[in-house]
Amino acid sequence: MSQKLVQVNAKLAVSAQEFEQGCTPEAAQPFADVPGLEWKIWIMNPENGVVGGIKLFSDEETLQAYLNGPLWTGAMNAPFWKDIQVSVFDILPVPSTVTRAPLGKAHPITFMQLVQEAMTAVPAIKPADAYRRLQKEPELLVIDVRDSSEVAQTGTVAGAINITLGNLSYMADCEVPVEWRDARLGNRSRPIITTCILGPLGALAGKLLHDMGFANVQILEGGVQAWKDAGLPMSA
Repeated sequence: MSQKLVQVNAKLAVSAQEFEQGCTPEAAQPFADVPGLEWKIWIMNPENGVVGGIKLFSDEETLQAYLNGPLWTGAMNAPFWKDIQVSVFDILPVPSTVTRAPLGKAHPITFMQLVQEAMTAVPAIKPADAYRRLQKEPELLVIDVRDSSEVAQTGTVAGAINITLGNLSYMADCEVPVEWRDARLGNRSRPIITTCILGPLGALAGKLLHDMGFANVQILEGGVQAWKDAGLPMSA
């Protein structure tokens, strides 16, 4: 079910100070008790006398129950404001997750949302462009993050190293014991391309390295399969 955002703007019919004095914890508690209300932000601009609130509801049903209930009716008829404007919006969860929106519990993030977030945060590179870079940049490191058994079955990018996604999380960490680290990941400015067979796990790996401070990370677009389809060199 889709979350709903309600925005209410109105003009003050009393002074800003009087309105703010009325926004007490006791006045807020009935809204906190509304079923399906994830959160409410109370807003005020004293300079132009605009006040209101922004509310996030878990779904259409709980929103409609609120709009048809006595708390909403009382708020709409309150004497402290006038010229009330109400807008209802759907939530776009994927980009909102990227920008750290407080979406509450109604939208636990999915695998593909994580992948899309990674692809937004980390640039992708086409296989042909990656191949050209490999010819010119001896320091460029390609990491295939699949299990070794999968790499053995399909092959991988010629010259790529194999570090699983799970192992990458600590092998690239400069604060764990030295024996846990991979020396090839000691330089956070080293150019790196991450990949898997089709791309999603490579994207998550790229985002992981990006978040850990690696400044020159790219994701192989289409993964090893796209590299193979382009007729580029493979290794076992």
